[in-house]
Amino acid sequence: MEQFVYKSKSVALFFLTFTLGFSLFYGYFNENFADRDPAAVGHKVHQLKNFDPEQLKEELSHKVQIQNLPDGKKYIRFTSLSSNVCRQYPKVQIQFTGDGISVAGEPPVMTIDAECLPAQDPVEMASIEIPVTRILKQKPANASFKFDGLSSTFTFSGSGDEWPRTWILRSVIFKNQNGNTKVVAFEKTITENKTPTVLEF
Repeated sequence: MEQFVYKSKSVALFFLTFTLGFSLFYGYFNENFADRDPAAVGHKVHQLKNFDPEQLKEELSHKVQIQNLPDGKKYIRFTSLSSNVCRQYPKVQIQFTGDGISVAGEPPVMTIDAECLPAQDPVEMASIEIPVTRILKQKPANASFKFDGLSSTFTFSGSGDEWPRTWILRSVIFKNQNGNTKVVAFEKTITENKTPTVLEF
């Protein structure tokens, strides 16, 4: 009887040790390998920290798109960008420069400060709505605007007498509470060699 109890304890201890070891291994593998493959261009991006600036610029130049809906609403969409990114960087700042209008030689700038959130499909990063109709109802000014139903803040600087109707994506900055950032800067103007992300008001 004592031998049976001893064997039972040994089996239970082995099973417990095996389960704990497997859990630790799985957690380590998932953290260090599963989501850290920056070479997988064209696939879903789960992490940002292993990308150098040029790699990240190349990735986001394809993944940041403007979505125009039939009802007139416009969204900044992060295609194939995993919501895992929001765990690292819960805030995102997106900057556009106005095309075709300048004040003292500099174009107007629109800065969008938004939360990085999961979409309805929690695997994807949520799109960010741009309330174009409501912005156009405001008098052009160097000011920040918040709109009912939206958590984002829209800040304009270098504004002239009218709103630019064409805006070019200038930068995307992912931020966290520790002050760490991932900055991706794009070309300022439309050129023959580059096709920037363009937002039309």
